[in-house]
Amino acid sequence: MCAAGSTFDPMLQSRRLPETFAGDPRALPSVSAPVPVPPLAAPTARRSRAFVFGLLAYVVLLVAAFATGNALLDEFAVFALFSVLLLPGLRRGHLLAWSAWLVIAAVLAWLAHRGQGQLALDSLPVLINAALCVVFARTLRPDREPLIARIIRILEGPERLALPGVERYARRLTWAWAFVLGLQACLLLVVVACSVPDGALASFGARPPLAIASAWRWYLHLGSYAWVFGFLVLEYAYRRWRLRHLPHAPLPVFLARLARRWPALAASFAADTAHTDR
Repeated sequence: MCAAGSTFDPMLQSRRLPETFAGDPRALPSVSAPVPVPPLAAPTARRSRAFVFGLLAYVVLLVAAFATGNALLDEFAVFALFSVLLLPGLRRGHLLAWSAWLVIAAVLAWLAHRGQGQLALDSLPVLINAALCVVFARTLRPDREPLIARIIRILEGPERLALPGVERYARRLTWAWAFVLGLQACLLLVVVACSVPDGALASFGARPPLAIASAWRWYLHLGSYAWVFGFLVLEYAYRRWRLRHLPHAPLPVFLARLARRWPALAASFAADTAHTDR
């Protein structure tokens, strides 16, 4: 999502090459040669369809919950989403994935028994930001490939990653995303816990140390995602200046490529998780 500025577009071949490459002919093929996109394997395509169907089920349940005000549908929507996210590990029989799935099911059942399905839905943005923070951060270990570098490699090939400054910038950007997502997860947790009169602490009869108006739920469910998109746009503008010696495709072009190659990225993440669990 964040490697847009490192994206190469074959339509840019007609532009004049920057002076950086003028004296080094060996660098020309890396900039001007289009990167072939390998076809999707059949298992990856099946996983992609299961992922799409699961997300559709989540959206349908969420819309139905908002339309009817039924808190039980909130919990079914959350359960459907987490089932989709854990599906690769569940299919492989990973103990961690199955344990997480059972814990989530138990917590949702307990909240349903207490009639607090709204709390499960409010907790979802916190969990999403925290999970994404972990996904970015765990790839920064010395023996791992930073997540942004992996996205560049899968979308465009190792040629793009080998261009001057790209690999170093990819590692730093992975750090930045881990920090931003982790910081927002902490902020959203405070909002969920301290909202009055229907935050997590108030729901369990405790008085929050900091009273936050329920209007903050707009940030919880909408503003938090808008901030992620805003950070992406700001980073893209900075990258065009920081890596100005390289050609940059428009942001919409990168997002379209990301959508097309998402199954391959998801398969890579699932394989990485399987390797870590062993």
